[in-house]
Amino acid sequence: MVDSAVVAVLTPFQASGRIDFAALTDYLRLLASAGVGTILVNGTSGEFAGLTAGERRGVLEHCRSEWAGTVIAHVGATAVADVRAAARHAAEHADAVAVIAPYFFAEAPESGIEQFFRQAMTGVELPWLVYNFPRHTGNPVSPAVVTRLAGEFPQLVGVKDSGKDLTVARAYKTGCPRLSVLVGDDRAAARLAELGLDGVVTGAGGPVAELPVAITAAAIADDEASANGWQRVFDTYSDTRKAMGLSDIAFAKAAAATRLPGFPRRVRAPLVGVDEQQRTRVERLLRNQTLPAIDALRADSRQ
Repeated sequence: MVDSAVVAVLTPFQASGRIDFAALTDYLRLLASAGVGTILVNGTSGEFAGLTAGERRGVLEHCRSEWAGTVIAHVGATAVADVRAAARHAAEHADAVAVIAPYFFAEAPESGIEQFFRQAMTGVELPWLVYNFPRHTGNPVSPAVVTRLAGEFPQLVGVKDSGKDLTVARAYKTGCPRLSVLVGDDRAAARLAELGLDGVVTGAGGPVAELPVAITAAAIADDEASANGWQRVFDTYSDTRKAMGLSDIAFAKAAAATRLPGFPRRVRAPLVGVDEQQRTRVERLLRNQTLPAIDALRADSRQ
């Protein structure tokens, strides 16, 4: 159902602050041309925490109308009733849902986190993924909780794990081998076969999605040399992003604007967008290094 390279979609904003749906369409077309088959809508990279419930519904509906592939809708919220309402809406527009662990009440008891998921997803028929991102939520979802939930809910089909602890990611898989485990770690793409995992979800890598698509395809085909070669290109992109000290979202929007002239770089507070010096640095990275490498990749694929 889900491809090995999933892109978490950015949410572009007009100068007025409204969502720029025309720019969103352009971005979806860029992803499709890169070979992406599955998108995650209203995730962290989509700034879901800064969107109203109505805006999240609008983004999902727009993406469904413009995207021919698989759509995963993130429907997480702090209140169980809000998760369930968003999941009912997603049933009309998405192929699957993802639900992040409850946040704000950090370091909640494991039993409470498990109960949150159980209450939120009872009666939901769509396939769903548990979304683990403890750096933002303060509440890790343990492999034991996921294994118990998977035994109770056959519609639980996977985990989107952004915890960056690959030991935990592997424990999700060993605890319930039928689950698809997708890691939010751009550096892990070439190691999927070695790790026994199923794919990656990238937000910052969306503007250069050709790279994770090619890396994961090579990794799954056991073409280690190709996977590692393209992973080095992706790592250079990621190294620059980390060195700049920007949020992944601000960096990704600047990168998207390099490929899609006019794509808005605005983010919503409390995030801060790129300044002119940072914009120039991102543009130079893409034009001088990343995009020539992608062009070479495309040339190789045509031979």
